[in-house]
Amino acid sequence: MRVARMMVWTCPAVGAAVLGCALSAVTALAQVGAPSGPGQAVTQPPAQCPATTSCTYSERNFLPAGYRVQKLDVCGANCTSQFWVSTIPDGALVLEVDPTRGGGIVAVGQGSGPAGSHPPVRTVMPAYAATDPACCPSGYADTTYTWDPGSGTLVAGQPAIVPTADFAGWDQVRTNLQNDKFFDVFP
Repeated sequence: MRVARMMVWTCPAVGAAVLGCALSAVTALAQVGAPSGPGQAVTQPPAQCPATTSCTYSERNFLPAGYRVQKLDVCGANCTSQFWVSTIPDGALVLEVDPTRGGGIVAVGQGSGPAGSHPPVRTVMPAYAATDPACCPSGYADTTYTWDPGSGTLVAGQPAIVPTADFAGWDQVRTNLQNDKFFDVFP
């Protein structure tokens, strides 16, 4: 897990999502606009993916949890997904998931305390061994991150690795997460 990087995220949102932050030449996302809700026009952003086949940026704000979760999918010969979790009040980066082939799931746990009490975050990502082909991970890592007040970040617990042969599929993972009171950020 890496926590800090020279990136500036300035895509504020109220509600579910804001799409379309522009990816600049220095890999920082720049603000497209500050719409206050759906139907608000903004100016056309510059191309987000001038050197790749495509990319998609998504953002979700979990107001009771106090987290903003951001996702960037980039496709060329194959696709990867990268995720960031920050705190809504100050935008502090508390978790970064490096680009992962084949995407994955980020889920926020149901908070039991007051707003901003830092509920756990859980990821399920393909786990590629050094000899795995790009198409086929040898397993899937299910990792729960819990809040560490000393570092002000989410800290990884021991991942549970599910071998590919035992992986029941993404739909079953989502069902299991919901049963554990975790909610998929990007269903």
